[in-house]
Amino acid sequence: MENTEHDDLAFDTEVIHLSKDVDSSSMAIHMASTAAGFYTRGGNPTIRRLEEALARLDGGEVGVACACGMAAVTQTLLSLLAAGDRLVAHRCVYDWSDSFFREELPRFGVDVEQIDFRDLPGLESALSKKTKAVYFEPLSNPALDMIDVRRVAEMAHEHGAIVVVDNTFLSPYLLRPLAFGADIVIHSATKYLCGHGDSLGGVVIADAENAGRIRHGRHIYGGVISPFNAFMILRGIQTLPIRMQRHCENAMKVAIFLSNHPNVTSVTYPGLSSHSGHALAESILSHGFGGMVGFQIAGGHEGAARFRERLRLCKPWVSLGDTGSLAYVRWEEERKGVGIGYVRFSVGLEDADDIIADLDQALS
Repeated sequence: MENTEHDDLAFDTEVIHLSKDVDSSSMAIHMASTAAGFYTRGGNPTIRRLEEALARLDGGEVGVACACGMAAVTQTLLSLLAAGDRLVAHRCVYDWSDSFFREELPRFGVDVEQIDFRDLPGLESALSKKTKAVYFEPLSNPALDMIDVRRVAEMAHEHGAIVVVDNTFLSPYLLRPLAFGADIVIHSATKYLCGHGDSLGGVVIADAENAGRIRHGRHIYGGVISPFNAFMILRGIQTLPIRMQRHCENAMKVAIFLSNHPNVTSVTYPGLSSHSGHALAESILSHGFGGMVGFQIAGGHEGAARFRERLRLCKPWVSLGDTGSLAYVRWEEERKGVGIGYVRFSVGLEDADDIIADLDQALS
């Protein structure tokens, strides 16, 4: 894919032109099971265009597209880790990533330690044991901890560890972890990159050597994205900047509203000065603070159940990054920093006043 003539283009322009065939207004969907003599597990023209576009947008060398976000996570780590290796991960990560760390990797002889990456002395202590890789989300799921990507990467590299970052919550529009020292970036493309709740996908961005290992792992484990889903995500990323701007604007309004609601005991949003990582977020995020808000409902389990049942406009569903607002009422997990009645709220693209009105009637 030749982009040298576009090297000086802004991100907002690149997302549009990287997503299309140079000779047409869209990218063709190559639905063949083989391409250039190889199975689609090795890629095809539509998949390659997605990989090239996202590598470019993330400022990386090579992209590897996968069937979903978890395929990207598991194929990356299974390709990089071996029996006897050690992974240090943040205390709070996506639930299925957490399950993979706690249940599956130990079965393969990989030692996993999960700690709070905001505690840098604690991280230094954890890294004093020989560590192959560190793994975290710059804005963690679901507790919304802000992690200092640059400092963690520096510490990990000092101890010879690879830095793997899941940047799903922020997207390359708000943060490019590779520019802060990360070695590998993962996205669940199902979320903000696709943006419309209609396609599963994942992507890994890495240097050529690590990407080669992960691509080889994709051949073995088989978690390749379908060409149709690759096309849908290519279409979605064309509007990523516009959507993310609206997500951020709406999220700030929602966070301020919730902060003043009598039936909300706490609000977690990096755009609020009350967030412990607010100054860090201001220093590393571009264009805004993201579309994810966490809040604690008064009344414990009963209060959270009533809230869930009363929602009308906002859907009480999992996932995030869709056009519509999604309220995921969580179970408590003290080790992740999630208490009783916690809601992980993905603020959608609706009119902010309508989102707030629905939240207000559900909380009242």
